[in-house]
Amino acid sequence: MKIQLYSDLHLEAHPAFAPQAAPDADLLVLAGDIGSYQAGSALAHDPDFGLRRFSPRHGWPTPVVFVPGNHEYDALDFDDAHARLRETCERLGLVWLERAVWHPQVPDAQGRPLRFIGTTLWTDFDALIDPRAPLTAQLQARDKAFRAANFYLRKTDTTRNGAPFLAEAVREQALRCQAWLRAALDAPFEGSTVVVTHFAPSLRSADPRYGMVPGTAGFCNALDDLLPQADVWLHGHLHAPSDYRHAGCRVVANPLGYARKNEQGAFAACATLEI
Repeated sequence: MKIQLYSDLHLEAHPAFAPQAAPDADLLVLAGDIGSYQAGSALAHDPDFGLRRFSPRHGWPTPVVFVPGNHEYDALDFDDAHARLRETCERLGLVWLERAVWHPQVPDAQGRPLRFIGTTLWTDFDALIDPRAPLTAQLQARDKAFRAANFYLRKTDTTRNGAPFLAEAVREQALRCQAWLRAALDAPFEGSTVVVTHFAPSLRSADPRYGMVPGTAGFCNALDDLLPQADVWLHGHLHAPSDYRHAGCRVVANPLGYARKNEQGAFAACATLEI
C-alpha cells in the first residue's frame, strides 16, 4: 500500500489550497488540523471543516482516513465539535479514526494484512520530565508546560461543559487516548500496523526551530516505548516535517503549516510512502 499524508493544512487561513491526489497513492491520510472555525476563519460559511474537497463521494480518487487535530475544536464546544466531525466524516465518506481501528482491503507490500490505529492522542505535558527526578521537580516541570500551553490554549476559545478547554483538561483527554492506544496496540494482529495521531509520539519529532523548551511538551509526547509495536507512525501538529526510524518504526510527518510563517517550503504535495 502507498500512502499519501497531509496534515496542518489550516484551511481557515489557506482556503484556496488545492490538494493534489498522488497518482500512485492507494490511500490519503489526513492527520489533523485540516480546517477550523477560529476567529477570522475563512471557513466560516463552510459547514464541513474544509473536508469536502477530500471526499471520495465528491471526486477524491482514493479512500481517505481522518484523525482530528486540536484546532478542529477551536471556538467550539469540545463534545459538540467531536460529534460534528464524526458526522461530517460519515456523510463525506471519510474513515473516522479517533480511537478507532480500520482494516483496509489493500495489503502491505509483502501481501500481509494492514491495520490503522488512530487517535488525536493529545499530550500529557510530561515529555520533558525526568522520571528519576524528585516528584516536586516533576510537578514543577509539568506546571511550566501547562503555563506555556495555556498561553495559546486560551486563544483558541475551545470550551467543554462551559469551561475553557485548557492544559489540565487536555492532559485528561491525553491519558484517555494513551490508555486506549496501548490496549489497541496490544491486541493480537498478524500483519503491519500503522498508527496515526495528530500529536507527536516522541521528542525526536520536535521542531528544531524551538528546541526543548516547556512549550515543546505541548506538541510532543514521550511514548517511545510504543514505537516498537508499530511499523509506521504518522503524525502532524508540528509545522516541521519528520521522517526517521526508531526502534523499528518509521515516523513521518508532512505538514503544510502557515504561509505567513514561511513554513510551507518542505511540504510534499504528492509524496507517498509504501507500507
